[in-house]
Amino acid sequence: MAKRWQERHDFYQKALTQLSSGLALYPNLNELEKDGAIQRFEFTFELAWKTLQDYLAQQAGYTDVKGPRPVLKQAVQDGLLIDGYTWIQMLDRRNALTHVYDEAESREILEVVSTTYLPLLMELNTVLLSKR
Repeated sequence: MAKRWQERHDFYQKALTQLSSGLALYPNLNELEKDGAIQRFEFTFELAWKTLQDYLAQQAGYTDVKGPRPVLKQAVQDGLLIDGYTWIQMLDRRNALTHVYDEAESREILEVVSTTYLPLLMELNTVLLSKR
């Protein structure tokens, strides 16, 4: 029987595939597609840290590590994530998206998602696959 982190990882993989597919045509996306890609990034990031939280609780015994920032920091300490600074930046950008009403700013975030964050999200998937 699969553990909770593995089940969540399955959802993460699907979300990551959809994000990657959505960004494959970037920057030639229409406005609706750009909005969808940003929302897909938010969803994928959420699944990333929640999968890590489940993994840390079930595999490493860190049942008291809760929430995105503590989870990301612990995952860096445990070697699951390499670039902790950029992961925290990704968290801050994801949080800022809920307050972004400026189209230019949201498109700037989409550029960073496409060039910087997507490779890190894919790298995490590779690490998690190796733990299964």
